Order: sequence, then C-alpha cells, then structure tokens
Amino acid sequence: RWGRSIGLWFVPRSRDAAPKRPLIEQTARLLREAGFEVEVSIDTTTGDREEAEARRAERAQARSGRLADRAEREQAKADQRYAASRKIADGIPFGQPILLGHHSQARAERDTRKIGSHMDASIEHQERANAAAAAAATAAAGPQYRHNPVTVANRIERLGAEIRRMERALEQSAEAGHRRQDLEDQLAIDRADLEHWQKVRAEQLETGQATNYSRENVAVGDLVKIGGSWHTVARCNAKTVAVETGYSWTNKAPWHTVQDHRPRALAEVEGSKVQG
Repeated sequence: RWGRSIGLWFVPRSRDAAPKRPLIEQTARLLREAGFEVEVSIDTTTGDREEAEARRAERAQARSGRLADRAEREQAKADQRYAASRKIADGIPFGQPILLGHHSQARAERDTRKIGSHMDASIEHQERANAAAAAAATAAAGPQYRHNPVTVANRIERLGAEIRRMERALEQSAEAGHRRQDLEDQLAIDRADLEHWQKVRAEQLETGQATNYSRENVAVGDLVKIGGSWHTVARCNAKTVAVETGYSWTNKAPWHTVQDHRPRALAEVEGSKVQG
C-alpha cells in the first residue's frame, strides 16, 4: 500500500515480522513496468522484542478504545430508535385494533409500519453494540492473555519446535533462493521471540507467577491442581504428568499447566481431618 504520511510503499502488518520478499519484489517489478524508478529497502533486523510487545499492547488498547466508542454510538442509536417506537406505541390505546374502513385506518397502518421499522433498527444497532463491546473487551484483555504463565510456556514450546523444524530444513537444503531466505528471516525472528519469552518466563518463575513442577518434585499418588481442579497423579513423565480420571485411562497435561501441588502424605492428613 502507498503510505501518504511516509511517502513510501509498505507492506501492511509487516512490522516486527519477517519480510515478505516475494510480495515486495512483485510490487517493485510492477512499478518498474509502469515506468517508475524503484528502490527497495528491506530491514531484516529483529529489533527489541520487548519494545515490539509494548507497541502491540498500545495497538490493542487503541483498538479497544475505538471499539468501545463504536459500541457507545451503536447503543445510543439503539436506544434512540427504541424510544421512537415507544413514543408512537404509547399514543395508541392498549389493545386498539386497526379499524378497517375507518378514517383512522391509513394512519394506524402507517404507525404500525413505523413501530416495526424502529424496532428492527433498534435490534440491529443493539446487536452491533454488543458485538463491538465484546470485541473491545477482547482487545483490552489481549496483552494480559499473552502474558498468562501457561500461554507463555506454550508459546516457548511452540517457538522451540518451529526453530528446530526450520533448522532441519536449512540443513537439508543447500539451495539458495526465496525459500531459503524466507526461512532464515523467520528463523531470526523466532529466535529473538524465544529469547524474549524465555526471559519473561524466568521473571514469572522468580516472582511466583508461574510454577515449575516436574517429576523431580512430584510423585505418584500426590495431588496436582490443573485447570482449577485437583487430580491424583498416576504417572510422572519427562514433559507431562498423567492423572487419574476414575476410569481405565489417564489424562496427560504439560508440567507448566500444574497450578499447585500437595504431597500424598499431606493430602491424606487433610482428608482424614475432613472425614473426622
């Protein structure tokens, strides 16, 4: 797209992301064919990922504000159209039918159409207001959700897997060209992101926001809290904990989803106190 404020062509939503080289080169080719002189500038630096997250949070808050304003405008329109329908309806005696053939028939039918039109519009504006308000709440909660300890741990695992996949792909391919360059660009971004989120998780562990349970400190028969519910540990694996379900099978969950832990002995003591 052409950015009037910056006087340059730019790729939307490309900041803090790997460059889309094929799109950039295609745009440059088409502009040259149209008779323009084109200079392409591609910034492959990953930049400060903490600053990138701060910009993301600012954009989310700005979007939340715009959506909240839209919700208020739509709510005002809904209330206005509802009030207009009530004003007409209040002028009609309760239960008064349309008198066919009477001189009031045309006006009564017109009023009925107006009431229906205002009510339909009021419902439509109310639905838009509700949708905008829900979207505003989602946008406002976005930054907080991104820093949820479980979400951070999941992101670290995903980034690690993606980095290993791209590294294998680069090792197995000696070819040059767009595909390799795209992988190298994305790999640099993912490595920077992984380093950033590993620091975030380290801070969460240090401050107690995140847990760090494993088979080193949890044993079979202990109780673990996952998703707000307590479960009995059936098996401790390297990356997951298996818990009893009351049936013939167990459920597995990553260790970073364990919110709390009670050793078996403590659980038995507390259970006996409750029974007593």
